[in-house]
Amino acid sequence: MRLRYLLLLILCFLTLPACLSALERSGSASESALSDKMGIPAITSITSISEARQSAQQESTGRQDEHQQVIQGNTVTSKSRFQSYVERATGSSLEVFGRELFSNVPSTYAPLGAVQVNADYVIGAGDALQIRGWGMVDIDLNVLVSRNGEIYLPRVGSVQVAGVKYRDLQGYLKKAVGKIFTNFELSVSIAKTRSVQIYVMGHAQRPGTYTLSAMSTLLNVLFASGGPAVTGSMRNIKLKRGSERLVSFDLYDILLSGDKSADMALQDGDVIFIPAVGQLVALLGDVKKPAIFELQQKTSIADVVRWAGGFESAANLKKVIIEKSIDNRYTTIAEIESDWASIEGNLAKLEVQPTDIIRVFAPGASPMEVKMEREFVRVDGEVKHNGVFEIQKGETLRALISRIGGITDKGYVYGTRLNRESVRRDQQLKINEAVDRYEKDIEVNTKQRLASESDPARLAVIANEQESQRRLAQKLRAVKSEGRIILNLKDASVTANDLPEFPLKDGDMVYIPQKQGVVDVIGAVYQQNTFMHQPNRSAHYYIKLAGGVNTTGEKSEIYRICMDGTVRSNRFGGLGGTVNPGDAIVVPEKMKHGTGLMQGLKDFTTVLYQFGLGAAGLKTLQN
Repeated sequence: MRLRYLLLLILCFLTLPACLSALERSGSASESALSDKMGIPAITSITSISEARQSAQQESTGRQDEHQQVIQGNTVTSKSRFQSYVERATGSSLEVFGRELFSNVPSTYAPLGAVQVNADYVIGAGDALQIRGWGMVDIDLNVLVSRNGEIYLPRVGSVQVAGVKYRDLQGYLKKAVGKIFTNFELSVSIAKTRSVQIYVMGHAQRPGTYTLSAMSTLLNVLFASGGPAVTGSMRNIKLKRGSERLVSFDLYDILLSGDKSADMALQDGDVIFIPAVGQLVALLGDVKKPAIFELQQKTSIADVVRWAGGFESAANLKKVIIEKSIDNRYTTIAEIESDWASIEGNLAKLEVQPTDIIRVFAPGASPMEVKMEREFVRVDGEVKHNGVFEIQKGETLRALISRIGGITDKGYVYGTRLNRESVRRDQQLKINEAVDRYEKDIEVNTKQRLASESDPARLAVIANEQESQRRLAQKLRAVKSEGRIILNLKDASVTANDLPEFPLKDGDMVYIPQKQGVVDVIGAVYQQNTFMHQPNRSAHYYIKLAGGVNTTGEKSEIYRICMDGTVRSNRFGGLGGTVNPGDAIVVPEKMKHGTGLMQGLKDFTTVLYQFGLGAAGLKTLQN
C-alpha cells in the first residue's frame, strides 16, 4: 500500500490546483522565456541559466567535451558542452546545423559497382580495362593497368595509359593501335576502378584508414568516416596531399547552396584532417530551422537567419524583435519595423559573437512602444491569430485571448493548456524525489526478502521481481512534467469569457485544442476502445460500452482524466458527474504482491505519461 500512495502523491503534484500556490512562491522574477517552437501537446519554454553561461564561454576556443552518448544504429552521437548549455538555457534541444547529413551513415564503406565512371576520371595503376576491336583487328581483352602505368596489347605491345583521362582513353588507344593496323574500330570501358588508401585524422566520428574507389571524392570519405565528430569542425576540413598546400573544405557551401566545386577527387595517400570545431552561436525563434551554427569569420544576424532558412513568414514581415542573452537575461538588442528589404539590411548590421544565444520574433500583435523589459507569450491552436505576442504588465489570460481576436469555432476552451516553466521545474523536482524514494525502497525490500529465503526457486523469483521493479523505476525516471497550470474550468460548455483573469508571465505557453467528440476507456476492461461522446453520460456508461471491468480490474480505483488536466476518482473528489468530450477513463489492475504489484505500478506510470502526451498517447502506451 505504501507504493500505491507514493504514486498517487506524484499524481497529485501534477494535477491538483495546488501548483498555483507553488507558483506564487516562485516570486515575481521572470524566470522563463519564450521557446522557439511550441510542441503539441507537449510544450517547452526558454529560461536563462546563469550557472551554464561561464562554462559555455570556453566553446570560443573550439574545445568541447563529449558526454551523454547515445547509440543510433551504427553511429555514435553525443552533445557538446555548448549544446547542453543551450538546452538548459532555452528548454529546446537544438541540433548542430548540418550534423543530420551524417546521421545515418553506415559504419563501413561498400563502393557501388554500377556507378558510371566520370569522364574526368584519370586512369592509373590497378584499373581494369575492357577493350574490344573489330575490322582489320580482332580484339576482346580484359587488361589490368600495371604498376608502371602500362597495358599490353597483342601484336601492338605495351601502351602507357596512366594519366590519361577516361574521356580521352578510346581515342588514345585507337591512335596507338593505328600505328600498326588500319581500317578498324575500337571501344574501351573501365571494368573496375582501382582502390586508393585514404587517412582520416583529427576530430572525425571514426578516424582511421579507409580503402575507397579511386572515383571517390572528399565528400565520399567524410560519409565513410561518419563525418565530423561533435568536437569536429564542419567548416574547416583540410585535405593534405604530399608536399602540396593544404586545401580547405567548407560543408556549409553544400548545405546552403549545393556548391560542390570544392569537392576534390581523392588520390592514394591523401590525408583528411578535421580540426576542432570553431566558434558557435545558437539561433531560435520564428525561423524555419532553429539550430546551432559554426562561425568562420565576421558574421551578422542576417547571415545566421539565412542559414536557418529565413523567417517563417518573410513575405508579410513588417516587424522583427531581436533578443540576446546578456548577463543571464534576455535583452532586446533591436526592434525593426519597416518593409522587408529594410529589415534585412538592418539585420546585416548586427554582428553575432561566439556563444551568443539569439532569438528572433515576428510578433503578430499590434505594435507597442519599446520597453526596458520585454515579456512575451506564445499562443497556438484554435485561436484567430497565433504566434508570439508581447504582453503588458499584469495582462491576464482572458484579456490576451480577447486582444488577439478570440477563439475559432473549432476551439475547445475546456481543454485550454497554460504551461509555465517555474511550475514545470517544481513539479519535476517532486517527481524525481518520489522516484528516488521508490528506488531506495526496492533495494531495501529486496535485501530483506533475500535474507529470509534459502530456496533457490524463490530466490530466482525475487531476483526477477527486483529486475522488473528496476525497469519500472527507469520508466518512472523518464516521466517529464510539462508545467501545466490547472484553470479550474467548469465543463465542456465554457467559452472564452469563462477563462480566468489569471496574470500571465514571460515565457508562458497557451494552447487551445480542437473540439473533441470522443471518450477513451483503457485499462482492465474487456475491450479498450475510443467511443463517441454522448451528452449527460457518466463514466460507468462508457465502461459498460467497453464490456465492463474484467476480473483483474480494481473497481474502487477507477479514475477519469479530464480534458482540463484534472483527475477525478473516488479517492479525489468523486468519479461521478458527466463525462466531457476528450476525457479518458482508466480502470487499473488490482494491486497485489509480486507481479500483480508491478502491473498496478505500470498503470500508474501510464497515467503519469499522459501528462505529456494526452489521452490519445495514454491509450497508445497502454496497448
